Amino acid sequence: MKRTYDLVVCGGGVIGLSIALESALFGWKVAVLEAAELGKGSSWAGAGILPAGAQHAPTDPLEQLRSLSHRLHGEWALRLRDLTGIDTEYRRCGGLYIATTPAERATMSANRMWWSEHGIACEPWSHNEATRRLPHLAQLIANHPNVDFWYVPDDCRVRNPRHLAALIAACRKLSVDLFEYTRVIGFEHSDHRIESVRIERGTPDTGRLETFHDDGPGASEIVAGERVCITAGAWSVKMLEELGVATGILPVRGQMVLYRCEEPPFSMILNEGHRYLVPRDDGHVLAGSCEEEVGFECETTPSMIAELRFWAETIWPDLAKAPVASQWAGLRPGSFDSFPYLGPLASFENAYIASGHFRHGLHWSTATAVLMRELMTGSPTSVDLAPFRVQRGHTSAPFTIFSNPSGPVR
Repeated sequence: MKRTYDLVVCGGGVIGLSIALESALFGWKVAVLEAAELGKGSSWAGAGILPAGAQHAPTDPLEQLRSLSHRLHGEWALRLRDLTGIDTEYRRCGGLYIATTPAERATMSANRMWWSEHGIACEPWSHNEATRRLPHLAQLIANHPNVDFWYVPDDCRVRNPRHLAALIAACRKLSVDLFEYTRVIGFEHSDHRIESVRIERGTPDTGRLETFHDDGPGASEIVAGERVCITAGAWSVKMLEELGVATGILPVRGQMVLYRCEEPPFSMILNEGHRYLVPRDDGHVLAGSCEEEVGFECETTPSMIAELRFWAETIWPDLAKAPVASQWAGLRPGSFDSFPYLGPLASFENAYIASGHFRHGLHWSTATAVLMRELMTGSPTSVDLAPFRVQRGHTSAPFTIFSNPSGPVR
């Protein structure tokens, strides 16, 4: 069986679905191949934090990517609602940054310089101001008399499952062919082109992969495309190995806890270091996260869940009274230098990659989709993609996590 498309997207997370939508709006016939259930991977498992982007024209390529994405998210939320009727819960909610230790206060000082340099509004909160706006912080202040607070009004949030659901519905409305439980098992290619993608199909009930045999034993189902884009997150490295392409992509596990409150206990995002509390409109509160190099193991651990709960309930004591609705783990695609891989695969004239976004996949998905569509259609790209090319090098040294080398440390 052989189907031919203008674009075959290998990976159905937020990056792949966003590129598929942007390409379908351009008029292309698009297929998305996803090994599991669409939208149920690490894209769904994140917190949906959208940190403020630079207001001044940034020169750093990573900041250009962040700034463009941040500007686009509001537009995409409206577009997705118009196409599907789904409210993605995109909110300009603001973010409060908390520093309880000398190291965190030093980091906060660096963040303030960064915010100022990029024209991002921020304001200090005294202890009186913090307790006036959020009375439950009184206990935190009592326990940490030297705690500092800084508020960034342009931090936003989006609800990951709803954003993914809207992307899926929009793609279907635009006749994108979405293949769930469909694993990429190889590529048929010449020296310079990928001709088609070989796949195995599975079932939702069992998850067991079943090979289609239209041409006799051993013949896999074939999906052909004028272009192929690899967007499989941490699993991209396995597809690239099939093509003999090396990168520095490595899976990094994060774990999350979801509390269920009767109503939202606060409206803004609360950040301390790399951890955060994110409210939802219906009262749920997300607590995360961690960074663990454990390969492709994607399970929660009692010790880390307990650690996250202890931290969350220290920041906001009333969460200790709230039931835990769910907990989960996800794998982020880290890269050796914290830059994602965006651009062509040099060995193949019709193959591309968009992966390695680490903790920023949902945030940077909008700009990634626009830039990849510009690249694949031969248009000038809004951001220079040379710094994101695969050929910038990789390392076999132990992976070192950089959450964001140019933005505020979170």
